[in-house]
Amino acid sequence: VFNMFYTVSIMFYGNYFFAESDFSENKVYMFNYESMLLSGLPEKGLARAGIRIKSKVEISGIGPKLCLIRIHSIEAAEYNGVWPTSSFSRSLKLTQVLTGQLSNPIKFEYSNGHVGNLMAPDSVSDDGLNIYRGILNALELSIKKMQHSYSLQEAGIGGICNTTYAIQENKRANLVYVTKSKDLNSCEEKVEMVTGSAYTQPCRTCQQRNKNSRATATYNYKIKYTRNEAVITQADVEEIHQFAPFNEITGGNAIVEARQKLSLTDVQKHMAEVPPKEFQNRGSLQYQFGSELLQLPVHLFRIKNVESQIEESLQDLVETTSEQLPSDAPAKALKLMHLFRAANEENYESVWKQFSSRPAYRRYILDIIPAVASHRALRFLRHKMERQELTNWEAAQTVLVALHSSTPTRDVMEEATLIVKKHCPRSSTVLGKVCHLSYASLCHKQCSSSDSCSECLQLLHGFAGEALSKSNTEEISLALKALGNVGHPASIKHIKKFLPGYTASASDLPRKVHATAVMALKNIGMKDPKMVQAITLEIFLNHKIDPRVRMLAAVVLLETKPGLPILMTLADAVLKEPSMQVASFIYSYLRALGRSTAPDLQVMASACRMAVRVLSPKFDRSGYQFSKVFRFSMFKELLMSGLAAKYLVLNNAGSLIPKMAMSQLRTHFLGRVADPLEVGITVEGLQEMFAKGYSPDRNWEADYDFKEILKTLSDWKAFSSDKPFASGYLKMFGQELFFGGLDKNAIQNALQAWYGPDEKTPSIRRIISSLQSGVGRQWTKALLSSEIRRIVPTCTGFPTETSFYYSSITKVAGNVQAQITPSPKSDFRLTELLNANIRLRSKMSLSIAKEMTFVMGINTHMVQAGLEAHTKMNAHVPVNVIATVHMKEKNIKIEIPPCKDETNIITVRSKTFAITRNIGDLAASKMTPVLLPEAVPDIMKMSFDSDSASGETDNIRDRQSAEDVSSRNSFAFGQSSSRKEPFVQSMCSNASTFGFQVCIERKSIHAAFIKNVPLYYLVGEHALRMSFKPVYTEAPIEKIQVTIQAGDQAPTRMVRLVTFEDPETQVSSTKAAIKRVKKILDDTDDQGTRKSRGSSSSASSTSGSAESAMSSPSSSDSDNRASQGGTQINLKTRRSKAKGKKFYPFGDCSSSSSSSSSGSSSSSSSSSSSKSSSSSSSSSSSGSSSSKSSSSSSKSSSSSSSSSSSSSKSSGSNSSSSSKSGRSSRKSSSSNSSSSSSKASGIKLKAKKQSKTTSFPRASAAGRERSVREQKHKTQSSSSSSRSTSSGTSSSSESVDVARRHSKYDRQAEPKYVKSQFNSRSSYDVSTEWEYHLPKVYRLHFRSAHIHWHPDRKISSSSSSSSSESGSSHSNSSSSGGSSSRSSRPSGSSSHRHGENAGRSSRRSHVSRGSSLTCERNFLGDVIPPGITIVAQAVRSDNRNQGYQATTYVRSDAAKVDVQLVVVQLAETNWKACADAVILPLKAQARLRWGKECRDYRIAAMATTGQLARKPAVQLKVQWGNLPSWIKKTSMAFMQYVPGAALMLGFSEAHQRNPSHEFIVRAAATSPRTIDTVIKAPGVTLYYQALRMPFTLPLGPSPTYETRDITAWNLLPEIALQITQEDQSTCEVSEGDFKTFDHVSRTYYFNKSCNLIVAQDCTEHPKFIITTRKVDPQSFSREVHINTTSVNITICPAANSSLLVACNEEPVLSPSGVSEYEKDNVKIYKNGTTVIVEAPTQGLKNVTFDGVILKVTVASWMRGKTCGVCGNNDREKHNELLMPNHKLAHSCSAFVHSWVLLEETCSGGCKLQRSYVKLNRNPTIDGEESTCYSVDPVLKCMKDCTPIEKTSVKVGFHCFPKDTAVRLPEWQRSSDKKSASEDVVESVDADIDCTCTGDCS
Repeated sequence: VFNMFYTVSIMFYGNYFFAESDFSENKVYMFNYESMLLSGLPEKGLARAGIRIKSKVEISGIGPKLCLIRIHSIEAAEYNGVWPTSSFSRSLKLTQVLTGQLSNPIKFEYSNGHVGNLMAPDSVSDDGLNIYRGILNALELSIKKMQHSYSLQEAGIGGICNTTYAIQENKRANLVYVTKSKDLNSCEEKVEMVTGSAYTQPCRTCQQRNKNSRATATYNYKIKYTRNEAVITQADVEEIHQFAPFNEITGGNAIVEARQKLSLTDVQKHMAEVPPKEFQNRGSLQYQFGSELLQLPVHLFRIKNVESQIEESLQDLVETTSEQLPSDAPAKALKLMHLFRAANEENYESVWKQFSSRPAYRRYILDIIPAVASHRALRFLRHKMERQELTNWEAAQTVLVALHSSTPTRDVMEEATLIVKKHCPRSSTVLGKVCHLSYASLCHKQCSSSDSCSECLQLLHGFAGEALSKSNTEEISLALKALGNVGHPASIKHIKKFLPGYTASASDLPRKVHATAVMALKNIGMKDPKMVQAITLEIFLNHKIDPRVRMLAAVVLLETKPGLPILMTLADAVLKEPSMQVASFIYSYLRALGRSTAPDLQVMASACRMAVRVLSPKFDRSGYQFSKVFRFSMFKELLMSGLAAKYLVLNNAGSLIPKMAMSQLRTHFLGRVADPLEVGITVEGLQEMFAKGYSPDRNWEADYDFKEILKTLSDWKAFSSDKPFASGYLKMFGQELFFGGLDKNAIQNALQAWYGPDEKTPSIRRIISSLQSGVGRQWTKALLSSEIRRIVPTCTGFPTETSFYYSSITKVAGNVQAQITPSPKSDFRLTELLNANIRLRSKMSLSIAKEMTFVMGINTHMVQAGLEAHTKMNAHVPVNVIATVHMKEKNIKIEIPPCKDETNIITVRSKTFAITRNIGDLAASKMTPVLLPEAVPDIMKMSFDSDSASGETDNIRDRQSAEDVSSRNSFAFGQSSSRKEPFVQSMCSNASTFGFQVCIERKSIHAAFIKNVPLYYLVGEHALRMSFKPVYTEAPIEKIQVTIQAGDQAPTRMVRLVTFEDPETQVSSTKAAIKRVKKILDDTDDQGTRKSRGSSSSASSTSGSAESAMSSPSSSDSDNRASQGGTQINLKTRRSKAKGKKFYPFGDCSSSSSSSSSGSSSSSSSSSSSKSSSSSSSSSSSGSSSSKSSSSSSKSSSSSSSSSSSSSKSSGSNSSSSSKSGRSSRKSSSSNSSSSSSKASGIKLKAKKQSKTTSFPRASAAGRERSVREQKHKTQSSSSSSRSTSSGTSSSSESVDVARRHSKYDRQAEPKYVKSQFNSRSSYDVSTEWEYHLPKVYRLHFRSAHIHWHPDRKISSSSSSSSSESGSSHSNSSSSGGSSSRSSRPSGSSSHRHGENAGRSSRRSHVSRGSSLTCERNFLGDVIPPGITIVAQAVRSDNRNQGYQATTYVRSDAAKVDVQLVVVQLAETNWKACADAVILPLKAQARLRWGKECRDYRIAAMATTGQLARKPAVQLKVQWGNLPSWIKKTSMAFMQYVPGAALMLGFSEAHQRNPSHEFIVRAAATSPRTIDTVIKAPGVTLYYQALRMPFTLPLGPSPTYETRDITAWNLLPEIALQITQEDQSTCEVSEGDFKTFDHVSRTYYFNKSCNLIVAQDCTEHPKFIITTRKVDPQSFSREVHINTTSVNITICPAANSSLLVACNEEPVLSPSGVSEYEKDNVKIYKNGTTVIVEAPTQGLKNVTFDGVILKVTVASWMRGKTCGVCGNNDREKHNELLMPNHKLAHSCSAFVHSWVLLEETCSGGCKLQRSYVKLNRNPTIDGEESTCYSVDPVLKCMKDCTPIEKTSVKVGFHCFPKDTAVRLPEWQRSSDKKSASEDVVESVDADIDCTCTGDCS
């Protein structure tokens, strides 16, 4: 029966019944086993590295559920080469190593397909046991009966992972096929080790979108079943680990591939031999980590005698880094660290004993042992600190590195706790701070990795409690910052003790502590956001807390990424927020976050955008005096990486210098978020410290007792102000590393630490004496900055590792020696150096070697195989200088040795290798570059092979081999194969003058030609090198010498005289031009009765190349007359011979005027431009040709008198050519309305001559002539003869509607349309208005200011250079050949007609004599000596001059400043560089020219003031001519980024065609605080409307320029003055009202005879108090008392309504005597009847009093520090009614009363006293009838006095239940009233005037 059942069961259930595989007892199963592990990139043709192991595996059943596994016949091979063409190579040594590891068999439990515990002798290493685990992992099976497909969690070598089974069976063959797939990413108890990333946070949203590492494994089994057992006959495993540093789809990835094959070969029946060893239980199937962390992936070597190897390695490191740092220095330091990791404490001790006395060795030991990061290293450091073998500085450095590098194991935590308890002082020393903060960071790592971190938390909580009980602010700050570093939610209740509003005692703590406590919540917010949100929101909503603390609370709140409800609560609070500082801060923060694109901020960003919509945009208009947040962020999906930078400005009193600034950097990379750097700076009292004469050590109560006065005020409290102090903190990766403050003591301590404690104040004398004897220092620092590792097991039993190392060594070495004559004496003062001669010799070098290594593959102490990417950076900066300074003679000389050898300044190399190393055969280590271009198959070079077998085709194929085909120039489609060739670029800037050249070389070859993804761009080889190389010179250079000489001696240092040669080419062209002009023109009147008024072109034609090359002057007198209606223009020039002309090298009419006329459509390059263009026909042709080209200098302005004869034919041709030029001139930089000058060509212009003109009415022409004559006469002295600056600002041809203008232009090409074309400007206006009703800001026209800048030389108001940008260019392109026939408007400076054609003249390009440069600008070197001479010279052995000389000339007067700089070569060449600037009132112009005689290249800039749409505006215009190609390339590359950057900054872009050689920036003031900005560059127009300014612009009715010249010298000081005035505040008090510092006006009559505090310094040590009182109640006269720490000043009225002034009770400023008095930095003087007092050192800018109005202006550093009727001066209007006890008054009268100064007796005139009052009714409070007493006192008459006048004041009352109420006298005495709450606010009567009887004391 049983047998039948058995058979039926088998028929029904098949193999499922026997499915669980097992190994029977007394049987031995023989398997062939092969495993392979390969690392690399997935594409073919790239190198990979890996290992393969083949072996025999025997598994024997030795008991129930117990088996024995033995491995033998091992054969190991390595793969290192191009995949897949290379092959594995056998490695005998690796085979031997593995055989040694696997020689012992092990036992394992096995039942129903599951592997249980493993048992092995102790001699089997962890690594060997893991290889066994890899084999056994393949035997793990979870087969379920009756199911073909199912999923479950299955144990394996990598943890308990999600596994899916699919089962198929072949019943005939008794076979079952099982496929199982594992997702190695979703595992419980996942086996992996990650180190080095504890300070980063996972970005969950990033990881949902993109996984950087994925792993999966697929197992295929073939199971044979017989009647009583099932046996695995074959198992194939394939496992893939993928690492994608960027976007996993589009970024590229690297893979590690593991394969296993296990196939049954034989089953033998016999009992297996069990070795007679003791087997220990060694854990389950899960991988056990062994020596992986000790093994660094970059090095593999045998450790035989660790101590001697350490010594050798240390000596090698010190020797190789003694001179210059080699590139392998960081690798040697890593090797040394590897050895130290393998060593024990005895080794450390012996190495220390041997080397600690040698500084270089000692430094390396103390750098590397902390990086070992083990408990042994910490114990070693602790012993050294115990024995005091380390200085405090060394201890701080080593503890910092050791605690941050260590992994928090139990041993490490014990050692760290001992260090903190025993050796870390709790004081605020550097060691104490570093110690506690680093320990807290270690504690943070422990809390993150395990749940139990209670011990370290307990220690830190105890420290915080002790600090609080001692009330030690420094210790409290340290304890709070430490708790902030830990960031554990358990610390919240301890931190709350320091937060305002949570405990009563916390409110008394300084604001600094409150701020620190709030910031300590930041890291906690990442773990427990809900709790932190609740606390910070509560703090933020509490208006009683200091605004700065509330802003910090908001920062912490927003870091927790709150949801929409909290953000809307925040926005709602801001709407009701009284403090503008807080409102501005929150608004700007929310708006900045709303722009974020990072994935983890997406939800919050949209919520922030919602919140901002609720808020009013008025907050956006708040100035820079208010707190703000600036944030820049970007996130690239392709790289799945992002960067964000945040800058927070926290201001509390609205001063220009913020009180606190924080800057933070955040990165997103590899699915994690990190804050690599955060810096915060707090500045208290810094402005005060810099204030003139400020001295914090003054004895404040020396001359005046303020306390006596302040006693009479009710509960006066000083503002809490910290000492002048700057403090800061540094955080890296969210952990605070250090914080500290800078005050007098800190500086003193630092100096003592440097010099030792023997001298209290190390004098400057000592520093100088040490410099004289020579100072030699050497400092090296080795640092392993990061070690990030991720190790996971593979199915083969070998681990795969992905790790990143960044190590660096920095070395600074130098010697400095000084010689000072005369030698300093013992009583030496620093000022004596100003008269000494100093010679300083310094030889220094800075060397940095950095190495970054990325590793992916196997890394064990037996074998390493995988990918390694190495990036090495070497920098070496040698400084070898001898400097001599003669202070008295204003002479500096610097000598530098010549460049003799090639010196690499910076070298960066990066290369990716496939590497294999094994411990058995280290010599056979192999490194193959991953990218070998020749190994990559290239489809472009493959030949097509036909399948045809005919011999003929074979012959053809033989004849023309593949190589021949590929060698031809075939068409390359897509990415050409040439991309595989290395990209090599080498550039050298040759400074052969000084015997060296700077070279930059780049080489790059990457794998992106295989697959265009970011990762493949990194793979390959990249190199960058910058070096100095010597250049061969005829005679050797001995040294390079730079001499700077200023003052009177400057000319004596000139090596070469500076002269300018008149260009020879000019002579011939001038003669030719004059001849042609004579033919064209009428007879010239020799009597001189006419004036030359020819067309600009004719005038300039004579100037020939001189003008074009030099941008030389062209006079705008030449009035371009149109031939209207066929009327001819009479052009007259005066005879002139070329030899008689004068050459002006710095003259610049044409270039200043719209520089280089018509935006220089000029043709030809620099020197000789259209010389022969004088005849009419040639001029027309040259006009058109020249205008097509776009180089910009006024070369083609020589296209002479185009309108020549009356022939309309020529006129027509000209105008048509000009119409062509119109287009190009629009593209090129602006067209020049004015024309070139006859002066330029050296033809002297006499003012008497007059030309006949027929084109305009005679009268107006005569009027114009007259004004020209007047102006000429007046301004000859300043040689400003009608300079055609006209279009310096003018005529930028930016056409708005280009198409429309073009068509109009072409229609006007015929001569009969000349007139309408002439009028195109006015017609343009009409069309613009019609087309654009509200023109955009970038379409507005800029008009230059109409300046009357000198009272005695007034110029007609038309002397404005108006830039008629869109119109004038079309009509005025004077440089084009046909300009005169098209008749540009008259543009001489005088020839603007006021009455006639007003509409047109508004669009004209005027030329202002007053505001432009002169044409005849002489070289100042001909007139005055240079102010400074700089000679840079290469001193040659043959003494020939070689080098450069720069001379500067400055000539200035009240109206004009002229500056010229000329650089010449010392050798006699004609190369020069000229920079010159002319600064006139409200206008400045500068140029830079260089080349032959300064004529090849040119850039000009002009700044002008004027109007834009009737708003005051300023314009900067930059124009250029021909430029070197490298400048063009650089600027084009730069311009690509401009639109994007502008968009980020809030600019808008408009599409316009701008000139190609012109750049314009315009700013128009739309309000005192905002400007509209327009930037017009070639190809882009950007504009920003209502851009906020940090200070108020000086708008409004300003004094006229006749009375006050603004010149170059006072322009910048004026702006600076404006800014400082903006930051000062003025308060006004008059009879019936007052206006506070914050501009709040109040009306209140307090006119009785008590003193009222107007303003006072409200800090702990007041510097001034200002009071005022009525002298006589019947009159308006009052007296003012100004009390400072040094003087008491009284100003009181005299009988004759003048003012008497007394200082310290002595009369000063008597009416008959002196009008000024000064004492102790206090100045008193009169201005008319007004008395002015200035005491800047006390914080009083000035106090003015005219008998009625008192004005007080305080210095900017008094912001937020004043009180009194004038308010607290913090730019906040909500808190103006602040009483002396810092409470807000309920009414203006109560506020004023609180600042009344009372007197002891009524004899002084003030008969009032303060008393608390009882409310005269009994209100019902909380349902009970109550008695109420005032919380603040009210003014009442003194005893025995009766009130004669009363007023109503609102005060708060505190109420008691009626039956338990205290009586009023008790309430008066009670101290509870200060903290009592206000239950009701009522109006009561206060007395303001009393009459007294008898003795009222």
